[in-house]
Amino acid sequence: MSEITLHEAREALVAAGITGPHQSHSRSNNLSKIEAMLEGDSDGSFGLTGLGRYSTGEVLGFLAELTGCSPDVEECEGFDTIDPDKTTSALVAAGRRLGDAAVQGASLLAVTGHPTGMLEHHIHVVEAYRRVGGKVLQLREEEDLQIGKARHAEVRYIGGVGCLADWGSLKHTHSSAAMEALLEAQPWPDLVLGDHGFAGAAIERGIPTIAVMDINDPALAVASAEKRDVLIIPMDDNRPPRSYEPAWRLVAQEILKNPL
Repeated sequence: MSEITLHEAREALVAAGITGPHQSHSRSNNLSKIEAMLEGDSDGSFGLTGLGRYSTGEVLGFLAELTGCSPDVEECEGFDTIDPDKTTSALVAAGRRLGDAAVQGASLLAVTGHPTGMLEHHIHVVEAYRRVGGKVLQLREEEDLQIGKARHAEVRYIGGVGCLADWGSLKHTHSSAAMEALLEAQPWPDLVLGDHGFAGAAIERGIPTIAVMDINDPALAVASAEKRDVLIIPMDDNRPPRSYEPAWRLVAQEILKNPL
């Protein structure tokens, strides 16, 4: 596959609604997610602690720094936006970090709470990571994790990418419970690629993390502002899987620049 330029990726990702004007979440929804997180919403915390000490304005400022959205708490109409240049720059940075880790033989755990959006993207990234020598972990495969009220809960790996499952279905989840269960086992990964509570639980434990952050995922923005070891990729996390091709191509080509 030919190399994709930053401009080509930027234009395609904007056209797909993955970055740029953000039609998936209203501005008021994003502000309400910040307020719920600060009030102790467990799903909104993504397994991160100490979030309640911030104000809505402070958290919105953290989000604005990463996404380019307005930092004005009084602005609550319409839809929000993600700066496409921030998205593409983060994708390139993620590829470089993954490539550096792969050539050192570092272990990667790739997981997603949004299988309907991010699964195909992560599969392609994992393939590139393996090609240059990286090790991909599949922790606690086929184990019943005994989390929540589900009759059965496991992390099922598809193409090396873990998703919460209940035997027959992959599940959308914001909870950190599945990742916390995975990290009860050793060895821990050297690096995590994830989102939602999968990313949050890893960050909380000090594991270097590359996290996809939608604009209504404020806990990850707080972690970044606190200088935890997380590289944030700001983009919509639940568009049609094929729409992410420009994103994974940017990441993969950076990984593959490393010697095989």
